Amino acid sequence: MTLPRLALAPLAAALMAGSAAAQQPAPAPRGSADSYALPATPAPAPISAREFAERRRALAATMGDGVLVALGEVESDAPFAQNSPFRWLTGVNEPGAALVISKRGGTVSERLYVPARNPAREVWDGPRLGAEGALRLTGIPSSTADSLDAQLQPLLSAATTLYTLAPVGSDGSRARFLRPDQQFIQQLRARYPNLTQVRDVSAAAFGLRATKSPAELDMIRRAVYITALAQREAMRATEPGMNEFEVHALIEGTFRRYGAERPGFGSIVGSGPNSTTLHYRAADRFMQAGEMLVMDIGASYNGYTADLTRSIPVNGRFTPEQREIYSIVLESQKAAEHEARPGAPLGAVLQAAVRVLGAGMARVGLIESADAMYDCDQGGRRTECPQGQLFFMHGIGYGIGLDVHDPEASYPNYGGGFRVGSAFTIEPGIYVRGDVLDYLPDTPRNRALRARLAPAIARYRNIGVRIEDDYFMGENGLERVSAGAPREIAEIEAQMALDSGWNRERRPEVVEWYRGIDPATP
Repeated sequence: MTLPRLALAPLAAALMAGSAAAQQPAPAPRGSADSYALPATPAPAPISAREFAERRRALAATMGDGVLVALGEVESDAPFAQNSPFRWLTGVNEPGAALVISKRGGTVSERLYVPARNPAREVWDGPRLGAEGALRLTGIPSSTADSLDAQLQPLLSAATTLYTLAPVGSDGSRARFLRPDQQFIQQLRARYPNLTQVRDVSAAAFGLRATKSPAELDMIRRAVYITALAQREAMRATEPGMNEFEVHALIEGTFRRYGAERPGFGSIVGSGPNSTTLHYRAADRFMQAGEMLVMDIGASYNGYTADLTRSIPVNGRFTPEQREIYSIVLESQKAAEHEARPGAPLGAVLQAAVRVLGAGMARVGLIESADAMYDCDQGGRRTECPQGQLFFMHGIGYGIGLDVHDPEASYPNYGGGFRVGSAFTIEPGIYVRGDVLDYLPDTPRNRALRARLAPAIARYRNIGVRIEDDYFMGENGLERVSAGAPREIAEIEAQMALDSGWNRERRPEVVEWYRGIDPATP
């Protein structure tokens, strides 16, 4: 899943190795079942109460005297997902909980609040922890949530500083609409005028989350392995005439089949022109031979999410044009991997990827040269922008963990270099939108550019390729944890030639109903 890239240095010139021989597309014959075996993985263990306690102690050490009030996610009709700061601090994964940490004179106390057991309600929603269950699970002294206000009164009356993980400005104006936890903090400020300072410790918590413990890496690894299995299943099943929602359903069904809680983010399954839309969500287009399919997906396992993208030819064979673009992106990713080492900043990884992308796009005629510019408008003024950003417009990667865009040690504000315990993605891409040149400012320079690039745009039109893998930085260097998902052209074509049990039970006549209800579907 991509993140915006606010600025890139102009694409630097670089030579690129020659492309693989062109190959005419043909439907891949279906063969045997997938014989892939997962790497040996010991039985998982839950993250210990001791580790959660260490996290809370580390966060409290960043605070002065005062009271931290952290709220978990509230209950709604949507499937429940705990907010990541609360889950990281407590491990509690049910709605309506709260954590209070009080610090005074160097002495720290803490208490957890959870909804009381209610047998009548549990008939509808299932059993809850209750205060006793919360104590057993976390080791934190626990009370029922209905006692929170009363037990906060003596703590807040004696404090001058309220700490929060819910960003709120001094007058509540930082956000137009406040979340429930932000509203609660505002209510406390109004009720206790002695609270002269409200401090958000989110940045401190994010800094502590920027490297992952062995237990966290184990959960991420399992999420990645499950996501790789889903990619493999999708490759085997995809064929012309299917709808994107069939692949979407197979992917998310595979997540649940192997124990993932849910997708870690909205699954992106886009074919043809949709493959060039970074965060395409609809997943309702019928796919055709000769098109690319981008699958940007990630399972969430015990709260920790993977993020793994593969781009495949719908009919199982890359066209010469698809092969050219795919080869550039893959070479770019490998160049970026080479720069990912302990102490290296994420920017070095980005620049390595950009050099190869620029050289490759220039070679196939999508841009004039690796450092070529065009006239653009930014902030209401005319300036110059790299031509390469017309086709690669996002960042190169980010941390993964409890959030799909998690804090990462290689970010400048968290240390600026990869460390042992870093968990992150690398995701270069090229997206050739058919209308990419239509919205450029109308200048003589841009008019000439349109004429020069038009043949290449027509040749590679609607080809979108993103390749994203998940990595750990360990004592011995970089590990590509997602290696189980095929990424070489020959590997993808071989995987797509395998038999799919999913397709044996497919009912195409039911899928075809969708053409009649969606006016946008041909």
